[in-house]
Amino acid sequence: MAFFDRAALWIVVAMGFSIPVSTAIDSFLVPAFILCWAAGGRYREKLAAIRGNAFALLPCGLFLLYAAGSVYSPGSTGEIVYALDKAARLLLIPLLIALGPDSRWRDRAIQAFMATVALTLLLSYLVWLGLMPDVAFVKGVPADAVVFKKKATHSVLIAFGVFWCALKAREAVDPRARLLWALAAALGAFNVLFMVLGRTGYFVLVALLLYYLVSNLGRRGVLAAAAVALVVGGTVYFTPSSGLHQRTKTTIAEIQDWQAGKPATPLGNMRLESWSNSLEIAREHPLIGVGTGGFAVAYAKQVEGTSMIAAKQPENQYLLTLVQLGSVGLAALLALFAMQWYLASRLATRFDTHLARGLVITMAVGCLFNSFLLDHTESLFYAWLSGLLLAGLQSGGPRPHPPSETA
Repeated sequence: MAFFDRAALWIVVAMGFSIPVSTAIDSFLVPAFILCWAAGGRYREKLAAIRGNAFALLPCGLFLLYAAGSVYSPGSTGEIVYALDKAARLLLIPLLIALGPDSRWRDRAIQAFMATVALTLLLSYLVWLGLMPDVAFVKGVPADAVVFKKKATHSVLIAFGVFWCALKAREAVDPRARLLWALAAALGAFNVLFMVLGRTGYFVLVALLLYYLVSNLGRRGVLAAAAVALVVGGTVYFTPSSGLHQRTKTTIAEIQDWQAGKPATPLGNMRLESWSNSLEIAREHPLIGVGTGGFAVAYAKQVEGTSMIAAKQPENQYLLTLVQLGSVGLAALLALFAMQWYLASRLATRFDTHLARGLVITMAVGCLFNSFLLDHTESLFYAWLSGLLLAGLQSGGPRPHPPSETA
């Protein structure tokens, strides 16, 4: 039995390598992890670990809402199964918590993930410089230097990697190591701001940077964060060749061109159109929504008789949850994020606390512009890292961290 549990832990480490790179490998590793978890036995111990963890039942509760929503959904069987399959990734969190990976396994898995993010960053620079050979797995071009994933996913993963490197720089005792970590963070930030056209990554990076400064400098960090945001944002925006400059101009044009209730024109923003229509659907089904997997049907009905294009999802996780599960489901999602933020203070080290809160920021901001719980990489990344970090949750109130870890 111990063999299977150990195999499950090694699969968790392998996920760290695969999440930034390959959906196909993920699709093999996740079922393999579940099979090894089940073959490992110790069910009473594992269930006790889930019940004894203050966070583990929250993703279970949210999944149960999705399961209940499938009962009254107008969606087809395929749409309902698809939505439930995506929501089921949340259950990886309690499964990982039940497995109880200690700090060694957490470090192995996170380091595997960051190694792949570093590889992605290196290859992205080669693409940007025009030095990358023509290979099938590279999805980008010099003007949009993504590698393995689409631009939104690429920029979000690199932004989180920047945050991790910044935390490592702060923790480093050796000045040379601190400089190397800071350089790595700077290279990643440059990649997000200048080399990739993913707008979501800009917002995630800025939010993580603000949190990093405020959490380290307190009240002084607020002023520092404002100054840095002003300088960096101004520099990047007024650099015509930067992705941020180009995407900001496009966004402004889209917003100016859009009018509620009218179809999006070639310049119009389909995202704004879908948001507006989603809010109208939510007003008609405020409490429990239209049901799991019912968004496409409800949206098609909403735009019926107009020239608006039917959408399968609104590119906003909060609106998608509100439409499908109503205010009850949205409250559950927000509670999941809020409790994860609060409980992060009980983790064993200050580094883990900040990393867990950085994950919440990444998801909370990203969900404003994408349906992250539907997106394969983002949802799996969230469940995987949440399970790894929250498995180390301490009982009781906030855990005081040794002075040496906060220096």
